[in-house]
Amino acid sequence: MNPRYAIEVQGLAKTYRIYGNPWHRLIERMPWVKGPMHREIPALRDISFQIEPGQCVGVVGRNGAGKSTLLKILTGTTFPTRGRYTLRGRVAALLELGAGFHQDFTGRENIFMNAAMLGFSRQEARRKFDEILAFSELGEFIDAPIRTYSSGMGARLGFSVAVATDPDVLIIDEILAVGDLQFQRKCVDKIWDYKARGKTMFFCSHSLYDVRQICEQAIWLRDGRVQMMADSVMVTNEYATWETGKRDHPDQAGFETMPAAQFDPKNPPEDEHHPRILSAQLIDPKTGQPREVFAPGDDVAVRLHIRNARKPETLGVAIGVMRSEGTLCFAHQSQFDGLQFDHEECFVTLHLKNLCLLSGEFNLPVWLLDHRGVHRFHERPVEQKLLVQNRTKDLGLFLQQHEWQVERVGGVRGK
Repeated sequence: MNPRYAIEVQGLAKTYRIYGNPWHRLIERMPWVKGPMHREIPALRDISFQIEPGQCVGVVGRNGAGKSTLLKILTGTTFPTRGRYTLRGRVAALLELGAGFHQDFTGRENIFMNAAMLGFSRQEARRKFDEILAFSELGEFIDAPIRTYSSGMGARLGFSVAVATDPDVLIIDEILAVGDLQFQRKCVDKIWDYKARGKTMFFCSHSLYDVRQICEQAIWLRDGRVQMMADSVMVTNEYATWETGKRDHPDQAGFETMPAAQFDPKNPPEDEHHPRILSAQLIDPKTGQPREVFAPGDDVAVRLHIRNARKPETLGVAIGVMRSEGTLCFAHQSQFDGLQFDHEECFVTLHLKNLCLLSGEFNLPVWLLDHRGVHRFHERPVEQKLLVQNRTKDLGLFLQQHEWQVERVGGVRGK
């Protein structure tokens, strides 16, 4: 093992034994029993990779590809069948948040119990207690039994205890949707703080967008093997292409599931603590009036009315165009084009020049993002559908610019 790596894995494999009933596990060990009474299910097969200190590496793959098994091995929850692995420095894992809590103990008692399990002395745990309580925002509920907590409250406490360890290596499994919107933002900020401080992160997520935004590299696991390890953009593109081909309806989008609106567009929430999109409309870019029917070659504009939080944030927006059956045609993000803003209230307009879409009905999802493009403050669709009516006989989804050329070969027939 090379000490220059924060995480090093060599030839790692994990095989689970599945028995017909619990007694077969015992009977199989008897000396007179001939042959196994189980079937073997390989979860990981010869996994090898290295991660240098300060790198953030994502893990993608379908359900059953071996992602959770790999994370459980790295955190010591289970053991490999063969192979070796090394993690250097203090390790914290954000897997099944709150899974180690005792339901009859209070939140306070569970903090001290979990701190002991993480290697903290009683004195260190007392020093960390106020920090954990403040981050979890549980207030007086900290002295209530865990069994009285909602799932969100338990997850918040679990996250708060885990991040209080200030680890050298942080292993994360699908935890960016913990709690309410404000707490989700705190989670993202904490993860980004670790990244800025040069901590090593191993990040597993089904959100390819999050993997792209947070990670420099990514690993694609397929059937328990490393299918690909490279730049996160390259890996997510390859995985999305493969995933789309495996769908029952291959024309549906495989890269990112677009969320539906979270509230009635006509009655937006009056919450001054979070930025929000007050309205989103399709308009004619020449007249500025609402319009929803266009033709290929027309100019189209999407106009957003945005109100910032009481304490203004630096914001960005993303707007997608999606066919009614789920195919994402394209999406534009303002940060990619160098546009961010922190006005208390403003209109943001996206101009789409020379529309290339052919006939169809399209939904336009909109996201209001933080300055990193990771945390989604608000999600909603444009109020109208984009209706494209093709006046030519061209077929397909897009009208591609093109030209024809004919080259004659040899002489003219009959001469």
